[in-house]
Amino acid sequence: MSFFSKVLSSVGIGAATVDARLDTHEIEPGQDIDGVIFIQGGKADQEINKIDLDLMCNYSVEVEIKREEDGESYSSTEIQERHHKLGGFSLRKAFTIGAGEAKEIPFRINLPEQAPLTIGHTQTWLATNLDIAMAVDKQDQDTVTVMPTRLQYAVIEALEEMGFELDDAECEGSEKTRFASVPFIQEFEFKPLSGPYRGKFDEVEVVFLPQGEQLEVLLEIDRKARGFSGFFAEVFDRDEIKTRLSVNMDNIEQVPQMLEALLD
Repeated sequence: MSFFSKVLSSVGIGAATVDARLDTHEIEPGQDIDGVIFIQGGKADQEINKIDLDLMCNYSVEVEIKREEDGESYSSTEIQERHHKLGGFSLRKAFTIGAGEAKEIPFRINLPEQAPLTIGHTQTWLATNLDIAMAVDKQDQDTVTVMPTRLQYAVIEALEEMGFELDDAECEGSEKTRFASVPFIQEFEFKPLSGPYRGKFDEVEVVFLPQGEQLEVLLEIDRKARGFSGFFAEVFDRDEIKTRLSVNMDNIEQVPQMLEALLD
């Protein structure tokens, strides 16, 4: 092993590489992400100080911006993106990866039940960092698609069968309020494009709050304004009705009837 090879490895040339290989890239909230960290040695032996795997997601937050111009104070708001760590895996014990050596380290990370679904601008990914002594750190990133659970899908499917279509989905956070164990809440906006509720509602907003074996579903029903009384009610947000239902495996077959009763 030449001194020149060691020097090149220290600046990232011919250095060890890292790749997180997942058993599957599609997963539901509450399930485990299994895989292996594949490390390929470079042209020289290198000491690995630690390995970190961070399961991340993004969300948006409305931030107040204050500024001063000509002695006057102004404030405005803007939407900024934030990242949140949903979970992770760490290997803190240092070891040496030999030149050309291949090594696999198994890992498991639980995706919390509050994880947002992968839809719209919301993304989830696994970031892998290889901390190499006296060298450029190696990084790897793998996208994870978070799919609806069976209970969540039952609600979405029931709404679609009633003529609603998902129009928008936002993962919104607050710098002052924390929702459960995550700093955001994901809202799904459905609009009635056909069926019996077309013309009756402007939209129905849905929020999923998983609670173990049960799923709490929060709904905000925005009724369509009718006449002057309806117009003023809409202006003052008095046409919005907030309600909820609980879904579990015992009543999952009754979800369409339960939603219909709420909407009616």
